[in-house]
Amino acid sequence: MKTTRNLATTVLLMLVVPGIAGCGECFVNLTASLGGDWAGERGAVRVLFINNTPHRAVFTFGSYDQADQFSQPDFAQFGLSEFGATLEGDSSSQIISIECARVFSIGGPGLLTLIEQNLSEAALDDDAFVEGVEFFSISSDGADGDDSGDPVNEGSAPPFEALLGVDFPCNALLIVRFEFDDLGHDPFRVDFELIPSESTR
Repeated sequence: MKTTRNLATTVLLMLVVPGIAGCGECFVNLTASLGGDWAGERGAVRVLFINNTPHRAVFTFGSYDQADQFSQPDFAQFGLSEFGATLEGDSSSQIISIECARVFSIGGPGLLTLIEQNLSEAALDDDAFVEGVEFFSISSDGADGDDSGDPVNEGSAPPFEALLGVDFPCNALLIVRFEFDDLGHDPFRVDFELIPSESTR
C-alpha cells in the first residue's frame, strides 16, 4: 500500500510540476489572495495617477478576473470633456480605490471587452473608451479656464496591465505615471510603482 501511494505521488508530481513551471506567473496570479478577511470577500487596490506630460490624459482603467468571462470589472474613466473627470497635464489624481481582482488594467483589450459584454448598461464616456491612453492638447479661452477650440491628439501610450500576486498584492497603493517615451515606438509610456500596504511610506 505504501509503495502504491509513493508511486501515485511520483506520477502526480511528474504531471503537475512541469505545468507549474510552464505557467509560472500565471499560476501565481490565479492563486494569489484577493485580500478579503473571509472567504469570498475581496480587498481593494488604491491607485494614484501622475501625469508628467503637458497634455490631458484620456483613458479607462479598472480591475477584473481574466479567467471569468462573466466578470464585471470595477472601472472608472478620465475623459476628454471638462464636464466629467479629467486628468490634466502636469497634475495628479486623487487616490482612487477599486476592487482587488486578478488584473489591473489601463486601456487593456480584456478590460474593455468585459465592460462591453457584462456592463452594457453602464454609462460610458466614449472618448475615454480606448485602448491604452490618449493625450490631448487643450486650449482655453483664458477668461475662466473653460476649454475652447478643438482638442489636438498628441499621441498615445500602449495599454498597461499588472497581475495580482506577480506585480502587486491586494490592499497596496499603485502609483502610475504617464511620461514621454523618447526611446520607444509610442510617444508616451506608462510607468508603474508599487507601495505595499505594509509599507510605512
